[in-house]
Amino acid sequence: MSEILRFEPFSSAVEPEFWASVAHHKLHTARLDTAARDVQGSFGCGRRHTVRSGGESGQTVAVPARLRVGAGEEGSANGGDIVVGGRLHNTNTVEDFKRLDKGALLREAGAAVLEAIQSGRASEDPSLLWGFVVVSFADLKRYRFWHWFGFPAVMADPADTVWSAAQGVGEAVGSDDSELAGLVSGCAQFVSETRHGAFLACRRNGGWQVRPLSAWGDCMAGASSGDVLVGFVDPSSHGSRPGWPLRNLLAWVRHQRLATRRVRVLCFRDGGLQGASGAEMRQRAQSVVVGVDVAPGSEALLVSGWERDAGGRAAARVADLSAAMDGERLAAAALDLNLQLMRWRLAPGVDVARMAAQRVLLVGAGTLGAYAARALLAWGVRRMTFVDSGRVSFSNPARQPLYDFADSLDGGRPKADAAAAAMRRIFPGVDARAASLQVPMPAHGVGASEVAATRAAAAELDALVAAHDAVFLLTDSRESRWLPAMLGALHGKVVVCVALGFDSYVAMRHGTRRGSAPPQLGCYFCNDVVAPADSLSDRSLDQQCTVTRPGLAPIAAGTAVELLAAVVQHPLGGLAPPPPPTADGDAVDSAVFGAPPHQIRGYLAGFRQHAIVGQAYDRCTACSDVVLDAYRQHGFDFLLRVFNNTVVDEAAPHVPTNQAPPAPDYSYLETLTGLAALHRQTDDIMADIEWSEDGDEGSDAGFEHL
Repeated sequence: MSEILRFEPFSSAVEPEFWASVAHHKLHTARLDTAARDVQGSFGCGRRHTVRSGGESGQTVAVPARLRVGAGEEGSANGGDIVVGGRLHNTNTVEDFKRLDKGALLREAGAAVLEAIQSGRASEDPSLLWGFVVVSFADLKRYRFWHWFGFPAVMADPADTVWSAAQGVGEAVGSDDSELAGLVSGCAQFVSETRHGAFLACRRNGGWQVRPLSAWGDCMAGASSGDVLVGFVDPSSHGSRPGWPLRNLLAWVRHQRLATRRVRVLCFRDGGLQGASGAEMRQRAQSVVVGVDVAPGSEALLVSGWERDAGGRAAARVADLSAAMDGERLAAAALDLNLQLMRWRLAPGVDVARMAAQRVLLVGAGTLGAYAARALLAWGVRRMTFVDSGRVSFSNPARQPLYDFADSLDGGRPKADAAAAAMRRIFPGVDARAASLQVPMPAHGVGASEVAATRAAAAELDALVAAHDAVFLLTDSRESRWLPAMLGALHGKVVVCVALGFDSYVAMRHGTRRGSAPPQLGCYFCNDVVAPADSLSDRSLDQQCTVTRPGLAPIAAGTAVELLAAVVQHPLGGLAPPPPPTADGDAVDSAVFGAPPHQIRGYLAGFRQHAIVGQAYDRCTACSDVVLDAYRQHGFDFLLRVFNNTVVDEAAPHVPTNQAPPAPDYSYLETLTGLAALHRQTDDIMADIEWSEDGDEGSDAGFEHL
């Protein structure tokens, strides 16, 4: 009784990069879509290696027959390897992975192999004989991947049998050394040039010719059975068992016109012997030839091939990459996961990369700065710079989440440095930088000995604003916001300002310019008719500290960051108009987060929030053309006059004078922008009002005069 032909099964060898590509595709492209997609793998010739111990010859070890799968277009193929296509079915849940009808998937793949054989396509492209399937579930929170590979093999019923046991290629073909060398070299060259994993070897005129499968008719015409070999690249290194690809190659043979069903199969395993001499071939060749009785075809489609584990059981496997991955990469992947998940169902139009690419300057590293930085990091922002001149005090860590007790010791660490270091501890992949500088302020005089340091601080702040995409004004005084607000307008940056009261806050975006046209929306200073002045001197303890309800700062900072996100996601960016009022008060805009409001004013008293709009003011002390032009023309000299509040001649406001200030004493900025003249006009009108002490009649008369 003939022995049933047995095969060495495939095992999968999956590179970590493959799972990384699966994760990336799932997050950024497929999301909830479970449609199968094409992947590629490869296999090569089976090999045996000798393991040596010291100077003694060691044991010969057979390398398992493996299908290698990597992240590239050709898997992890080496030169001369056979590239084959596969289909990946990635599920959304582990329950879906378990419920998937794996038998149906394998039969579908087997039917595709049979169709390629019957149509003749496999004769032209033998790689169609060896397609594979993968079912998987990617747990992207833990970086664990459930997977199961299937290598569909169309089976014969009854099974194919062996009529001649496996022999070494030299012994089997009975050729002399030169013919043997020609056969092995010809096979290696054919495989290397065509990347076809199957071929025919025909002996003609004392030599061997290697031909494609499509030459079956020519090779078989007039040839004896010993003069034709059906060959394939054999990934098996087993002494007597050919590799799994032979199963479908025999199915191909089964559908050819056969004078006899007895064929000889060359299991080619010597891809590295090309060019060797005949004597070397006989000594080193690992290829074998096996005689096979090809069984007649079966009407039923019988397919097998699900991979088995080390214990021989048909079972799925789990690849846990978390332990092998760098911690920083894991943190980055987890951060991306949270952001990408919102695109799956809730906000498919969000451009996460656009928000993550923002370079953000945080002017102020106190309570608002700390909460804003954490929210920006959660949005994926990786580049941020803190500007602050203060040091961490013992009162800070409870309210400012970037600092701890140790930062308060020995006089306190510089806040900007401590904040940047804390962000890097939270997520090492963030590019957090520090600028410990005092922001120069209007009406805060600069003495002669301080001019050089102030000039350097102003120049550094100018460079920082120019180098970032968005600027957050998070300081605790009105005048400390003036210079970064003016520089933000000058450089056309998105500026977001946050200010706190005891139980109220405002978060607003400054208007930006389209070319030389003035902005439509106002900045933080556009609502004021007085210039920022010194509000920090002669203040009691409660006035020196920002006294607010503890929950207000995180609400305000989070609102400000979400305002920036809405601006960045809008097609018009900083030029996006605020939402128009509608009957129900909702914004109407096609942007992913709708129209970004101009100002959000919130009140913990009653837990109310309002979105309002303020127009740009042509006499604004921070963003008006006259202020920006003065800075462009006079640079630091202009700033020095603002800081020192130099008395000026209203007819030539850029030129300081020695005359006594007019009464009332208007600031340099008020004189420059025309606010001083506006105040005088108002005073003149008020002086002309005839105020009456007779009650309603006098009051009415006064308002009528107005």
